[in-house]
Amino acid sequence: MQYNANNVPMGGRVVTLYGVLKVVHVLSVVVWIGGATALGVVTRRLALARDRATLATLLPQTLRYGRTMAGPSAGLVLLTGMAMVGVGKIGFGTFWVVWGFVGTLLHFAFGATVMRKRTIALSQILTATPADEARLMETSGRLWAGNVIYLLIMASVIVVMILKPTL
Repeated sequence: MQYNANNVPMGGRVVTLYGVLKVVHVLSVVVWIGGATALGVVTRRLALARDRATLATLLPQTLRYGRTMAGPSAGLVLLTGMAMVGVGKIGFGTFWVVWGFVGTLLHFAFGATVMRKRTIALSQILTATPADEARLMETSGRLWAGNVIYLLIMASVIVVMILKPTL
């Protein structure tokens, strides 16, 4: 079997533990980041369209998606990433591995605090009477800004995981 510079098996038709872990890792990233991106964009578009009814229905589902899909997928990304580092004998001090862990920890902290609070704040504004369009736009803009920061953090991790730079 051939190995790359990081001692990771490559090529051939042999299914390895590393290969299985990598498939689960990448599919989990797709569920996690793809879902977060889609829900963030749809939420922003509904807010800009001032579609309060649809937005009020979507936001609880967004929070539920975070708890039931994004969170577990992120956990699976973390676990499979750690397993690949061990199986592939890559080393936990490698820059791109460290950046992956840092980005994932930032995700957990930012998502569980800032993003959750901003989503709840928007939900509360949608149910308040009388309707306050200015507050709706301000709060949805803050949520969108948080989404952009969140996705940029995760995009940086994805780029680093693909390019695997060293320092």
